[in-house]
Amino acid sequence: MKTFLSILSIKTNNFSNEKIVVGLLAVSANQIFYAYSKDKLKVLNKISHQDNLSNFAESILNQIKKKIDKANKENFSLQESLSLKKELFSEEYFNYLSNYNNGILNFSKPYEINYLFSTLDFEKYYKNFVGALVEPENKEIKLTLHKKIKPYFDKKGLEEKADLNYTLHSANFKGVLQDCQIPLITKNGNINALQAIDFNMHPNTITHHLYETKIIFDALSNFAPKINSSVDKIKIAFEEPKLKSKQHILLDLALKEYKDIFKFISPDKVDSFTDKILNSKNSKFSSFI
Repeated sequence: MKTFLSILSIKTNNFSNEKIVVGLLAVSANQIFYAYSKDKLKVLNKISHQDNLSNFAESILNQIKKKIDKANKENFSLQESLSLKKELFSEEYFNYLSNYNNGILNFSKPYEINYLFSTLDFEKYYKNFVGALVEPENKEIKLTLHKKIKPYFDKKGLEEKADLNYTLHSANFKGVLQDCQIPLITKNGNINALQAIDFNMHPNTITHHLYETKIIFDALSNFAPKINSSVDKIKIAFEEPKLKSKQHILLDLALKEYKDIFKFISPDKVDSFTDKILNSKNSKFSSFI
């Protein structure tokens, strides 16, 4: 997973290429980070020969902020879904924002960083490039479990070796009374599947997902002999809920009751799991139906 950085600078006058760095933009698969320095805009007023340049620049910078805030909000609203489409934010997003390059405000060519940014990462790079601290209002959007693991499903070539958001149809699988989905299923000798259960949700929702995944395991176990195979423990991506909460009590029960059929893993382990699929001779489960 990558993050792309672009430095925002402003020309101090129309007669030279002298610029002052005022902000930073970081685009990742999950979120856009963006900030600019009001103190740098004040400096711009002192060194520029153009009247109201800082006011004009700040107006443009605020327009960009509104666009980015809207995009982040729309992306955040999709976090409960593992809809494995092309990621919303990518290097191409700079082409959209480059419309604001108007001879005064300039976006540098994106720098490629080979990991997903957190708020702390952005603040570090912002300080290095802009020479200032990010102002308090630039807070990280808290990502749900599903959104945290979604980039691990977007890896190139994974769809060729695993079914993503696979639907088990009741007509094909004994014990499945109603069609249900699982985020990932693949086969390499044994059948391997991954489920994601957010243990910060309402206890009834958690219980429903646990029961549904148990049904999926039983259905796959019943089907496996037909293709001379068996089923490995279903991997359950999860995050530990607050101690002594109802959700944590459910987690403790699930760890005990389902230890023989589920393997609970942290979100970062999903990354290594999908890497292993990519580097192995896995096949799509659907090709055996």
